Amino acid sequence: MGGALGVVNTITKGRVSIGTMTTEPDDDAPLLPADGATPEVVHDGVLTFDRLSSVFASGNKTRDDQPNHLLLRTRVPADVAELWANLCPAQVYTAGPVGDDGLTEVEVAPSNCVQCGAISAKGGRLTPPEGGSGPEYWQT
Repeated sequence: MGGALGVVNTITKGRVSIGTMTTEPDDDAPLLPADGATPEVVHDGVLTFDRLSSVFASGNKTRDDQPNHLLLRTRVPADVAELWANLCPAQVYTAGPVGDDGLTEVEVAPSNCVQCGAISAKGGRLTPPEGGSGPEYWQT
């Protein structure tokens, strides 16, 4: 259905509106299931990998003092900070203690970044690193 709507809008240059599509900001969606349980991930070396192996396998070639190329708020709700810390395969984000205002300070280590795009979940933005540095991917 979305493809058909896209074709119609492309052909008519957006002049024809078929139906209405509602969207909601991703930042407002709940992070955990209704029961609040989070599954435990076991790194099997086939489908899931530990963080150190992920960074090493990427061939990351960034300087330790490179400028930050990740655009994100550094004071976020605790559940968002924990999501970023657990979602990133390279330990780029570290959640600090929860403050009096309910927000958590997020520490960023951009030199570990393997350009996976995980920060795009829940409000961050990934930009190209300085001088094209970063992981050295190759086709196998």
